[in-house]
Amino acid sequence: MTDQRTGSRIFKVVSDERGIAFMTVMILTLMTGVLGVAALTMTGLENSMAGAVRMVEEGTHAAESCVGTAVRIINVGIEDRTLPGVVAPLGPVPALNAAFLGNEISGAMTHRNSTDVAVGAGNAPNLTMNVNNYVINGDIDFLYSKQKAGDDLAEGLSINSFYRVDCTAANATTGATSRVVVVFDCLQKTGEGCTKRTGI
Repeated sequence: MTDQRTGSRIFKVVSDERGIAFMTVMILTLMTGVLGVAALTMTGLENSMAGAVRMVEEGTHAAESCVGTAVRIINVGIEDRTLPGVVAPLGPVPALNAAFLGNEISGAMTHRNSTDVAVGAGNAPNLTMNVNNYVINGDIDFLYSKQKAGDDLAEGLSINSFYRVDCTAANATTGATSRVVVVFDCLQKTGEGCTKRTGI
């Protein structure tokens, strides 16, 4: 710009900063939005993780209930091969599988280390249960037996029998499964019971 009177140039300083203020506000708004979305995403992720952990714990507890029931069935089978009181409709053992399971628990030579399975191809569960929203199938397999260490022959022979209990709980709604496999050492004397084996 030129001054008409003196003919010299005049420089006008621009004092309008509305564009810079607008850009600053937009950048701050964008940063706040990104932080808000990140916080919502993390909250949703934490809720999903908590739900998954809860579902795994529920499935494991359901499968553990099958293990406890299987130990009761083993104790009944040691006493009486016909499994009184645990065969359907009174108990969890399917009626079609009761005779086979009774022979398996007693350790009959033809039923030792049976290849029957609770789930999968050719499944024939030894026990079936429904707990809350879970369908549970269990398999009891006689592994082997041996004389109890330090047993006094004068009082009668004590035999330890070893059983593998394999239980799978499937959530009927989601299809998620949990599996628990435990080995028990059961003393073949009335009322002695079974002990869970660790480190096998």
